[in-house]
Amino acid sequence: MSTDSEISIFTHHFGRPNPAVPPGDFFTDKFDKSLWRMMYDEVGAGWYRNGFLYLFGTELPLLNLALAAWAHILEAEVERTVIGRNAYGMLLVAESTTEEGTDAPIGLLDPAAGTYTKFEGLDFAGLLSDWLPEDRLPGFLDQAAYDAFRQSDGQLLAHEVLAAGPAPEDALTYHQRMAAQHAGR
Repeated sequence: MSTDSEISIFTHHFGRPNPAVPPGDFFTDKFDKSLWRMMYDEVGAGWYRNGFLYLFGTELPLLNLALAAWAHILEAEVERTVIGRNAYGMLLVAESTTEEGTDAPIGLLDPAAGTYTKFEGLDFAGLLSDWLPEDRLPGFLDQAAYDAFRQSDGQLLAHEVLAAGPAPEDALTYHQRMAAQHAGR
């Protein structure tokens, strides 16, 4: 488990969420709930980087429905929950939180590439202290297209992603479409 100073690295790089939302309930074990509460108190939950990232909020498990569309690339029989996303629809997915708690491995689902990748050492504390602040998740923090969209007065609704098409798309619909496209290859 990381120390408060390690987690404050996240806050140094990303600030506080704006707007903030209540935190997701990702854990069943009382100890892990307590650890998560301490992490949440430091980093918050909600929108970061001018709406590019949505992390740790209560609405994220609604995107668990998107994971069903990706069954063809995900290992079967693994409990998963979405804990974050970017404006392009890439998802941060925690695995086996019931068993692993805050040590649960975290994977990156990239719907445009049709890939799901797990990285050695990527768990909740590592995500906050290393992986996000050091931009170690391939493509996850690249917001150049999003910034251009915003500069041209583009706005995403909370449930939308900036897909490759001409207009924003509902996140769940986008995942279903991309999963079907990649399954047909």
